[in-house]
Amino acid sequence: MTYIKKDISMSSQDPQSAESRPRFIDNARSLLRLAAPLIMGQIAVMGMTVTDIYMAGQVDADTLAALQLGGSIWSMINLIVIGIMIANSPIVGSFWGAGKLGEIRFQFQQVLWLAVPLGLVIIGAVLLGIHFVGQLDISDNVYRITTGYLYPFLITGLMFPAFFAFRTTFEGIGDTRPVLVFNSAAFLLNGILDYALVFGKFGLPALGGIGAGWATMVVMAFLVTCMAIYAQRSTSMKSLNLYHEFAAPNLKSMADTLRLGIPIALNIAAEFSFFAVIPFMIAHLGSEMLAAHAIAINIDSLAFMVPLGIAQALTIKISHAQGRGNPREARMICLVGFKLVLILALITSSLKILLRNDIASLFTPDPSVQIIAANLFFFAATLGMVDCLQMAGSGALRGYKDAKIPLVIQVIAFWVIAFPIAYSVALTDVWGPPLGVYGFWMGTVIAASIAAICLIYRWNLVSKREIQKFNESPVNNPA
Repeated sequence: MTYIKKDISMSSQDPQSAESRPRFIDNARSLLRLAAPLIMGQIAVMGMTVTDIYMAGQVDADTLAALQLGGSIWSMINLIVIGIMIANSPIVGSFWGAGKLGEIRFQFQQVLWLAVPLGLVIIGAVLLGIHFVGQLDISDNVYRITTGYLYPFLITGLMFPAFFAFRTTFEGIGDTRPVLVFNSAAFLLNGILDYALVFGKFGLPALGGIGAGWATMVVMAFLVTCMAIYAQRSTSMKSLNLYHEFAAPNLKSMADTLRLGIPIALNIAAEFSFFAVIPFMIAHLGSEMLAAHAIAINIDSLAFMVPLGIAQALTIKISHAQGRGNPREARMICLVGFKLVLILALITSSLKILLRNDIASLFTPDPSVQIIAANLFFFAATLGMVDCLQMAGSGALRGYKDAKIPLVIQVIAFWVIAFPIAYSVALTDVWGPPLGVYGFWMGTVIAASIAAICLIYRWNLVSKREIQKFNESPVNNPA
């Protein structure tokens, strides 16, 4: 609650007073206090995927390649669902701020109803993904492992939207403890189950990479069960009585959630789907390329959780400042956030380069895969330096409730400009000998750079416009 007290105290001060402006270190600490639980919870979730990839790498290159293909399909599906369900958090948050506990209960129940058709859509999407894998130019063994890994997600997909219905409701009222605790426990459980089912330990069958899919299904059941019990028995949830007088499905309420959630989902998908399609573009280049890409992209995604958490904290802090009618404070918080993510990105990018060979050898004993993966970490380091700014810029603009223009920017940067360049450099001889997977990583750097520049430029315009509106307001400038 420290950051809340600080925000309240700042609201009573003159925004133009130099003495009222906290130092960079104070604002950075405030952002990190808010972002830390979000970062740790996301790292725990991402760590499950990294664990899958690590276990697969200990089997062989085919298994590693198969899990990267299957994981990419699942990522494209779950990102859309996550974007839609994230809309529940601000809706619940607005009711919580207004003290409308009955509305929170009704909204939670409607989002649980919404999770049912979303779960069915996921099943259809997974089946479509399995069919799509059959059209790829991959070996029979890679196909067998990929499809075997995906089949358990038919069950996982049914539970996944319900998990986010609980999670976003808890986050909406500011209770992040269950998300952090349960995600951390799930990470440990996933590691144990991966080890047991991939290699056949503790009396369980050795399923190879397919076992990682079944491990994920068990972990998702664990998470949903924990969330459901917490919603009923937790002291902080008793006042909400979330299961009381369970309402019938209300189409208007669900439509309101979708109207807010779909644009968020599209914004997320515009960037992350670019990364998700790369394995399909390079599948014909062989298991070594796919395996090396899997190592680099998963380590990069793990590091990406840091700027993502800070971006989410920026959204919250900026919306608070805007709500208090203090656009100067909002702009100052943004500048602090941008500096902070750059500092942290410099650290993580340096580690990617310094430890590239060690990380590659940790994930696979195959020397050819190690060499390619180590080379890709140079691209990953460069990507981290620009991607942190585009994520922070996007998070800042969400705080200003500016979502449409950022969506256009992301689509143009990643798909209109970067993807044709990446494809031609990677798989054609338009620019010279095709560079394979390296060409696609060049494309990600180009896309993230364009998006970062445009989003920061957009933020500069929006933040200055908000300050100008504040200065011109008759309330703040009486005649």
